[in-house]
Amino acid sequence: MNLAPPASMIAPVSCDPIAPMAGRGLALIVDDEASNRRLLGAMLAKEGFRTIEACNGREAVERFERERPDIIFMDLLMPEMDGLEATRQIKQRAGEDFVPVIFITALTDEQCLLRCIEAGGDDFLAKPFSLTRLKARVLAMERVRDLQRALAAKQRLLETFFDHDQEEKRLAERIWGQAIKRYNPHIPAIALVERPAALFNGDLILMGWLPDRGLRVLFGDFTGHGLAATVCALPVADAFHAMTAKGFDDLALLTEINHKLYHLLPTERFMAAYLVSISGRGDTLCWWNSGMPAAQLRTATDLIELHSHQLPLGILPKLQDPVMQCMGISADDRLLLMSDGLLEALDRQGRMFGEAGLHDLLQRWPPGTPILPELMRRFDAHCAGTAQTDDVAVVEIPLNIGLLHRQSGT
Repeated sequence: MNLAPPASMIAPVSCDPIAPMAGRGLALIVDDEASNRRLLGAMLAKEGFRTIEACNGREAVERFERERPDIIFMDLLMPEMDGLEATRQIKQRAGEDFVPVIFITALTDEQCLLRCIEAGGDDFLAKPFSLTRLKARVLAMERVRDLQRALAAKQRLLETFFDHDQEEKRLAERIWGQAIKRYNPHIPAIALVERPAALFNGDLILMGWLPDRGLRVLFGDFTGHGLAATVCALPVADAFHAMTAKGFDDLALLTEINHKLYHLLPTERFMAAYLVSISGRGDTLCWWNSGMPAAQLRTATDLIELHSHQLPLGILPKLQDPVMQCMGISADDRLLLMSDGLLEALDRQGRMFGEAGLHDLLQRWPPGTPILPELMRRFDAHCAGTAQTDDVAVVEIPLNIGLLHRQSGT
């Protein structure tokens, strides 16, 4: 049905005409009545648009695919494919690109208008319409379209920057991991779990053999997590591996690491750390805890907590009254070291893992048996459905020096 109003019905413009804007883009007019298309095309041409036409929804989809118009004026009732289905297909093909669709209709039924919006329509222009009303609708849609396209362009730029940043971080992580971990001996009996909150892990775990065939382990937790938390890992690793291989004692190593971190890190950055050394005879454990959670030593008769007794490294220029704690051990004893990211991990109710059954699990730890598999099973059940914000690292060490040497082939 021809719904185009006669010329006498088009309301006159009440103010001076606005000069046509050049190069406003391509408009697609979709209507099964040629007279409607001609009338709207003439009005749009005066406003600076180039126009193309389609006589039904199917043809509209085809023309959209070929020519990608900047704005679409869509009739609702047409043969072959109506305006609702054509709009749905066009919006699907447009993807993230916003192409405004303005329905041209004489219908005023609210349910019909709702279906137009649900199909992807962006505005309405009721017949008969005036040139002023047409200008207002077009200007509003152009502003929305231009804003959306500007945002989409910025989003694409951000995605490019993000991809580049991630690529650089992956390369840096590979270099960092190779530079540090390649010097650690491979000892399968030492169980290790590392779960970074970001691409980089702020928890540092170093191992090395001492000249007396003893084993030294440094477990450090830098302030924060991610790349910022690992900037000083390389000098710490260099000092650890060089001084361990040469047989420097534990306090000399801690003094050197503290010196490096104090001069390299800003005041709000530091490294909490465990340092443990198993003697070459396998009968003595010496340990240091500066700002880490209590380590757990499972002996045949007791569960002994090795609490923090020093400030984290890098806070003060010199260590204050440094003393390594030492005790006798047996081959069946096991040592559990963990970062605070494990204890402070939250479940859906906001409870920390350290408060939700960890103590009971440790008290039930059978002497001479690994605890890490059951610990991580409970940890995963605790954290199910929650994203953690801190790095998690756990190390379990059997204190059998003979077993450790056999497994590493030394």
